[in-house]
Amino acid sequence: MHQKLKWNAIGLVRKSKILHTTISEEKANLPSSHSKLHRKIQGFLEELTNLLQTMEKIQLELIPKLESVFRLKFETPELVMLALARPSIRNIYEDLETHFKPQLNNPLKPEEYKELAASGDAANVLALIGDSVLDLGIVQLLWDSSISTVDKLTKQRANTVANENLAKFCDKWDLFNYRLKRQKIPTEDSAKEETVIHEKGTLVEVIYGVIYLEFGFDELIRTLPFIQ
Repeated sequence: MHQKLKWNAIGLVRKSKILHTTISEEKANLPSSHSKLHRKIQGFLEELTNLLQTMEKIQLELIPKLESVFRLKFETPELVMLALARPSIRNIYEDLETHFKPQLNNPLKPEEYKELAASGDAANVLALIGDSVLDLGIVQLLWDSSISTVDKLTKQRANTVANENLAKFCDKWDLFNYRLKRQKIPTEDSAKEETVIHEKGTLVEVIYGVIYLEFGFDELIRTLPFIQ
């Protein structure tokens, strides 16, 4: 019997709020003469504030939009957030762990920092799942028992999962603007068009990865016409 894949929640929002509160308190109690440390802490606050604001927007704006599009209710909103987390946020949580490690007011355990840092890589796994189940789902959706239609099936599948096609739906659902990432990534503004299209296609794949994890293969197949 097929066993449903599961992913344990890590408390992404709650633990990020704890870090924000703790670093805010540290800043409030820091003598003004410690200008270098002030700048460092202010950088942490700005990054955490940006992440928390984006998480709130995902919760209040994007998730309801996707639930309306797909006609389903996400059971674990954190999975949608992990789907939109980019690898660059690993640095934020690793830098915070380094900052708090020698301090008595360290609010998290080492394994909790590791989970938060790994959230930036979670989308890669969800993309792998999404890519795999999209391929299989589209074949099943378009299947024709006549062997003469094999070439047509192959072309339809390729057209559906092509990054150019998926990128259109990324734009339609505005996924790109809800990415969880560092505020400033030096290479982002100069990224080539094909790189951006690939990332947009991947964002749609990760959403389908979430749908598969949350609702299973049958529901995934039901939602495939939304990207055709």
